[in-house]
Amino acid sequence: MTPLRLAVAAALAGLLAARAGAAGPVPDAPGPASAAPPARIVSLAPSVTETLFALGVGARVVAVSDHCDYPPATAALPRVGTFNAPSVEAVLAERPDVVIGLPSPGNRENVRTMERLGVRVEIVDPERLADLPGVTRRIAAVAGVPEAGERLVAAMQRDMDAVRRKIAGAPAPRTLMLVGQEPLIAVGPESFLGEMLVAAGAVNVAPATGAWPRLNLEVVIAADPEVIVDCSMGTEAGTATRDFWMRFPSLAAVRNGRILPFRFLEALRPGPRLALAFEELARALHPDRF
Repeated sequence: MTPLRLAVAAALAGLLAARAGAAGPVPDAPGPASAAPPARIVSLAPSVTETLFALGVGARVVAVSDHCDYPPATAALPRVGTFNAPSVEAVLAERPDVVIGLPSPGNRENVRTMERLGVRVEIVDPERLADLPGVTRRIAAVAGVPEAGERLVAAMQRDMDAVRRKIAGAPAPRTLMLVGQEPLIAVGPESFLGEMLVAAGAVNVAPATGAWPRLNLEVVIAADPEVIVDCSMGTEAGTATRDFWMRFPSLAAVRNGRILPFRFLEALRPGPRLALAFEELARALHPDRF
């Protein structure tokens, strides 16, 4: 598997993670900060790592997950395993003051083992778009920089609001967004990305049968989307994505040349670069507004 596909798989794993198995719910408010800010932080997820660096505490991040690839400074950091299977031994070797991760049934037992061994573990869960400010504030509070958290939340909100103003009143195309081709896995209306798609000015034609419905081609043809946004893990070049859909010339999206390969991995990471991905998605849907 190529590095790009590994990165997308890791990001998608964070979005697909079930709330069951989380170490606890994430409060909207940041909660009380520790008396002394943690000097050694281990991150178990790319979005957490990006947030910590955006908060200005990257120097205190001593290890990250195998899939953390941004900012470039993460390349020099020790790795402690995958999102779903963090290595308890590797984490303990870093002597962390706190470990921050996302919920997943796959990492639940390892997280519990760390806690039994006396490691402080914080689980944050940006399941919905509205959760992102609270999660950002929580990470900032854990890191001991609540003011930086407020500034980051305000900056993300400001940038996303600027995009919303640009697309205000634009016609909303009937859109199918996909994260997989074999099988076809759509972005459902109940998912983080589904909310982002609607916010970017689209009507989501995916069936309301969960966050990530699996579709057959008959369902896609019946829905006849005007736009197909394809960020599937199995296609790493725009031509490959378009070639897949050219087999179905009856689709309005194919007839109108609106097959949009989407390669901005930030869209799959609910973190500080989300506003950038949001702008790119809105630009792809409404190029005349940019």
